[in-house]
Amino acid sequence: MARDPIGVVVNTPHVPAFAAHQPTRAVELHDDGGLTQVLAWDTDTGRRQIRTAAPNGVSACDIEPDGGHFWWFDADRTGVGVWRRQPIDPGQTATDQGTADRPTAGPPPLALTGLPPGRQHGIAFDATGRRAAVCLGTGRQTRCYVGEPGGPGHLAAISAGYTTLVDLTADGHTIALAARADAATAVSVVRLTDGRTDTVAGSDQQRIWALEFRPGDRPEPELLIVVETPDRYQVGTWRRDRGVELSRDLSYASEITAHWYGDGGRILVQHDRAGRSRLLLADLETGEQTTVATPPGTVLDLTAAPDGAIHYVWTSDSVPPRRLVAHPGTAAPYPARRPRPAAITGRTELWTDQPYGRIHSFLATPPGTGPWPTLFLVHGGPYLHDRDAYDPRVELLVRAGYAVARTNYRGSTGYGPRWRRDFDHRVGLAQLDDLTAVRRHLIDLGVAEPGRIGLCGYSWGGYLVLLAMGVAPTDWAVGLAVCPIADYPAAYRGATAALREVDDELFGGGPDDVPQRYHAADPATYLDKVRGPLFIAAATDDERCPPDQIRRYVAALRHRRVPHRLHWMPGGHHGDAAGQTRTFDELLRCADAVLRPDRSRTTEVDGRPFLTTSQEGR
Repeated sequence: MARDPIGVVVNTPHVPAFAAHQPTRAVELHDDGGLTQVLAWDTDTGRRQIRTAAPNGVSACDIEPDGGHFWWFDADRTGVGVWRRQPIDPGQTATDQGTADRPTAGPPPLALTGLPPGRQHGIAFDATGRRAAVCLGTGRQTRCYVGEPGGPGHLAAISAGYTTLVDLTADGHTIALAARADAATAVSVVRLTDGRTDTVAGSDQQRIWALEFRPGDRPEPELLIVVETPDRYQVGTWRRDRGVELSRDLSYASEITAHWYGDGGRILVQHDRAGRSRLLLADLETGEQTTVATPPGTVLDLTAAPDGAIHYVWTSDSVPPRRLVAHPGTAAPYPARRPRPAAITGRTELWTDQPYGRIHSFLATPPGTGPWPTLFLVHGGPYLHDRDAYDPRVELLVRAGYAVARTNYRGSTGYGPRWRRDFDHRVGLAQLDDLTAVRRHLIDLGVAEPGRIGLCGYSWGGYLVLLAMGVAPTDWAVGLAVCPIADYPAAYRGATAALREVDDELFGGGPDDVPQRYHAADPATYLDKVRGPLFIAAATDDERCPPDQIRRYVAALRHRRVPHRLHWMPGGHHGDAAGQTRTFDELLRCADAVLRPDRSRTTEVDGRPFLTTSQEGR
């Protein structure tokens, strides 16, 4: 079967960062030939120019308040790097296509000198731009440095494990740091003048998320926060002289984030519920809320420009991500939804009732009537969720004749705190229960064809694929796992500090603390039950799901003569667009071989029969 040579990676636009005192100047991340680089934008002239040529792309950038310089994070393939600083205007003219005049005399200078390489954990400027703060993850520590741009950085704080820089006050005298939301030091507010530190404690019953300092000069720093209780999310503030104060009116049943909107006490709230987003403009004092007009679908990112315009990235199931602008208080025309190809008209949602709640899935089916061979496209995270958002993999799979289910299992965001956390540390196993329940539901509805149902997942979703192929081998005809966790204790020990903290929260500790929980959740535990076939893709420099633990798992499959195919990708966890497209093409060949055998032939792989896609039509 011939397939269109279409990529599986969407070039998602990014929202710009505006210079506070020169609002016509901005920088943003922009795809440039498969790598993300920094694009400088002059809103007055419309001039847009690529300003970096980072060999591994750029993962983060920001602009100084006066608009004269911007910062960008220069990292290697594993995410370790340094901050660099360069003028926003090179004094040269870009071509009509916006191509940069690339630096030829080596990389730009360091933004702060004397700092060790590390992982990017946040950046902030004071109101004048004369002081900047950054946090870097170095080994099992996080270090926060403060200094004048271009000058030496001075160590302001150090903490064990993963900590992020929340913000720096307008006067440059105070920083806020965030640790795990349920930790005794969920938020630390450090006064740089004398080193005094105030902490805000979280707990299992009250998680604290720090967001931003209120803009403008104030006698006491005021920090915007979100507090998560067992069933709600509430917006509030923290001040040293008042402590935590919550708004009773700004309370939501599912996840939110918020930003100060100007300096008059208003905030911009993004509320996500069941795979869709809404934006609200709220007053902290009165609790009054108004809706910001946005199209139905998902908001992926947003920022407020100095003039009050809200720049946001929006998508829906039929429209790839695009950047839009909203002006609160005015009606905004919705962009036209892209007409769906005839092969992808079967889009719907499914709610599967269980004693502990309702499982929400997005479902796409080919034309005609079922049942169809079916693939579950399992999201990663686990603290993410599938949305009303464009995914080219869904379109490719439906076009190839598959029904596609995207299930927001327990642990997913967008359905409230209980759905996210209440599965009693049954990591992986609770999620498999949800996938199995939806599988039964799809069979009962005549959508999925028994014996022709597979699992496909990336990252933590790939972990669930491997776990399912050992825990319930008769349920799933094929497992397709990209960059998975294959040996959980080994992955824990080899991963970044940020991911170890995610696992600590999921399991209630590390492998040495709760070994029985890791044993029950580990795909390697169930190797003797795996029947396959399996397709596994791994990245050579993966910092999140280390390659060595995948090598050992695949060697165990080979020893047990389980049909499988191993595909290696260059680069880190996310790879590049070309590599991801090649990987998906190989993945789809293996899916066809098992779930659509009429299009396949048999060959030997690792001494066992394994089906591969015919080359006919290519």
